[in-house]
Amino acid sequence: MISLAPAEQNHRTNRAPRGGWHEACAVVIVSAILASVFTYPIAFKLGRVGRVDNGDGQLSIWNVAWVAHALAVDPLRVFDANIFYPHRGTLAYSENNLGAGVLAVPVYLATRNAYAALNSAVLLSFILTATGMYYLVRYLTRDRRAAAMSAIWFAFCPYIFARTAHIQLLMTAGLPFSMLAFHRMADRRTPGRGAALGVAMAAQALCCGYYGIFVILMVGVAIVVVAFTRRLWADTRYWMAIGVAAVVSIGLVVPAYVPYIAMRRDTGFHRVIGETVRYSANWSSYLASSSFAHVWLLPYLPKWTDVLFPGGLVTIFGVTGLSIARGRRSELALLYGGLAATAFWTSFGPSAQLYTALYAIVPAFAWLRVPSACSPAASCLSG
Repeated sequence: MISLAPAEQNHRTNRAPRGGWHEACAVVIVSAILASVFTYPIAFKLGRVGRVDNGDGQLSIWNVAWVAHALAVDPLRVFDANIFYPHRGTLAYSENNLGAGVLAVPVYLATRNAYAALNSAVLLSFILTATGMYYLVRYLTRDRRAAAMSAIWFAFCPYIFARTAHIQLLMTAGLPFSMLAFHRMADRRTPGRGAALGVAMAAQALCCGYYGIFVILMVGVAIVVVAFTRRLWADTRYWMAIGVAAVVSIGLVVPAYVPYIAMRRDTGFHRVIGETVRYSANWSSYLASSSFAHVWLLPYLPKWTDVLFPGGLVTIFGVTGLSIARGRRSELALLYGGLAATAFWTSFGPSAQLYTALYAIVPAFAWLRVPSACSPAASCLSG
């Protein structure tokens, strides 16, 4: 959660306190300890435990191990997975998980163990997400306490723990890192910072296709909001940096998505918007949670379609922070409040109309079928 209470004219005065490598090491170490505790016993039985109780969990174990193996042995043929022989390009039949595979390469090469490969990616996803959110909030608020709380609440929110069978849905680190890169670029509009934004966005897309689409929309909204609040419509440096970000991001992502285009052309595969109804959120979803601290609520709720409860403290602090910032006409309140409202609205799927509009306007939405996956932005970036 992001505490939205920076000083007025934040974009001109905000500079994060210097912490250097000592602070970075401390953040990573604490994040690793928390990840080990909250995901127990994964860190202590790295090669022996996994989500084998359902097909999605089993697919994730195979998928990450295959990608790690292929990237180490023959990266140009990573999409020619060892399934559905004699067909080729079969990794494109599902999420490719290239990002998770990259994270898993060192452990896979050291152990040749599929469980260890996946579990190392799981732990690293939590560590990177907590680190990314810490530095985003620290940059925006200059408050290490707010940054630490935000990092914990975002990285270890109930939504994530309901998706442990889906490695791609654990890969949320690119969301805060992309927004951090955007704010840095907006504060110092250079091609280098534009390139950094492009790399962050591409990394998120390669880690999770869903979140890759969402981060494009998030950054797109941020571009418009900042251009409006800072009167940058005619600022050549701003738009040049954004152009660099777009070129870098597209250049890195397109090669990984060409196999999907080929698969769609060869098989005629496509999704219709009616498929998304089943996976859309309802009001009860935002009160339902798989966390042990919240399960007592479940018997009292009307039927829910997903478990999306962000947590009590997260909600209270988020609403309070948003209210304070709104009173000061903060740029951050407009940006993150708008993003949260848009993501929340979109998560309700076709019945709420916004998803239908995005489906018609944004071509990539035709690949999606789970509107409730929008909820990380709604539940975790709203504060």
